[in-house]
Amino acid sequence: MRLSPAPLGLLLATAVLLTGSGAVGAVQEVLTGSSRIVRTTSAMPTPVAPVAFPAGIEPLSPYLEQDSCNPIAMPGSVALGDLLRATYPGTSYGIARACWSDGFASEHYEGRAVDWMTSARDPAGAARAKAFLDWLLATDAQGHPYANARRLGVMYVIWDNRIWGSYRSAEGWRPYSTCATRPQPSSDTVCHRDHIHISLSWAGAAGRTSFWTGQVAPVDYGPCRSSEFNWAAPYSGRRLTPCPPHVTVIPPKGAPGVAAGLFAASGARLGPGSTGPLVIAVQRALGAPADGSFGPLTGTAVSAFRTTHGLGAGKVVDDATWRALLAAFSGTTPATGTAPAPKPAPSPSPSPSPSPTPPTAAGSTGAGAGPLAPYVSQVLGYGSSGPGVKAVQRLLGVTPTGWFGPVTTAAVRGFQRAHGIPTTGNVGPLTWAALVRQATGGSW
Repeated sequence: MRLSPAPLGLLLATAVLLTGSGAVGAVQEVLTGSSRIVRTTSAMPTPVAPVAFPAGIEPLSPYLEQDSCNPIAMPGSVALGDLLRATYPGTSYGIARACWSDGFASEHYEGRAVDWMTSARDPAGAARAKAFLDWLLATDAQGHPYANARRLGVMYVIWDNRIWGSYRSAEGWRPYSTCATRPQPSSDTVCHRDHIHISLSWAGAAGRTSFWTGQVAPVDYGPCRSSEFNWAAPYSGRRLTPCPPHVTVIPPKGAPGVAAGLFAASGARLGPGSTGPLVIAVQRALGAPADGSFGPLTGTAVSAFRTTHGLGAGKVVDDATWRALLAAFSGTTPATGTAPAPKPAPSPSPSPSPSPTPPTAAGSTGAGAGPLAPYVSQVLGYGSSGPGVKAVQRLLGVTPTGWFGPVTTAAVRGFQRAHGIPTTGNVGPLTWAALVRQATGGSW
């Protein structure tokens, strides 16, 4: 995973404090010149903005679908995570996730979703969640509903079996998936009872909204997918006009089996440090070990392919490389479907169900893997869930929650360093082999 940008500075010694009412506590408002201070009698704190707010405010964010692959934490996401951690000491958060590791759209792939860890089963965790959400969705002194959500650029929130979306705000909190019928602790992660998921608009993720700058930000529609590919290039700057409709790019009839994965991944900017199923699609096409981690062997294979096709040496899968890949593995130019791709439902991240098992290296059948045999064909990473994750957690001494979060990622990286494996934080064939040796005391 590539390094995240430095977080925005949090100027906590400021004169602006916004809080919701409700059960959190009584609220007092004091106007001091152009600044406004809102005090609460509740013992549970609420976040503090670093600037005085302007009279204007951002509109509620439209739904801005995830369509690019750039799993680097954006500055506004980091600033929000740091603000929550500073306001509620002892909590943590996660942002970026390998593209398509959930098997569905997720703003984690673009670095604009924050998973803030707090538990509905813990009274203190539930209280801090209520304090934050009341504050986030409160009407301010000027009568702006959902004021802090708008100033932060919040697009939707998922917590404790429910979802709130800025683009469907009139409906309030809605049931999330089938979580109301799944009260068991094993569903706490997929039903967002052990963390709050916050997806941001592009302006919010970039840290340009009035909560951080004191200036109202226009809607930023982000990168758009080219008609050639299914993924957009990474975010490179604000776009003030909506993206045109996109038609899903599909392989032509008679294309080899590997073409399906390539077309599905087409357009995603991949290079050294990239991980996940999109990397596997390229590895399978180029005959590199399909471990889901873009390392030296994959870089060499990509560079050789580029050179062979007159593109010059290079280890990044860019637009020119994708055009050559699609042509090489289809025998023709990319075909398109007959109807626009349906808009995905708002990303229910992290995974509402176990991530699909991606293709893996040939020969990784699990023979001799003992109790790990059902899982060694999987590539696991941040956001994965299920029994395979629990098996890894038990071997690494991590509480077996079944969700691959920051603690598990850190444990995997430590294990990889100790065994001389590239420290990707993902569990692929090399890491599985070392885990099997540890579990069985033999070779694999």
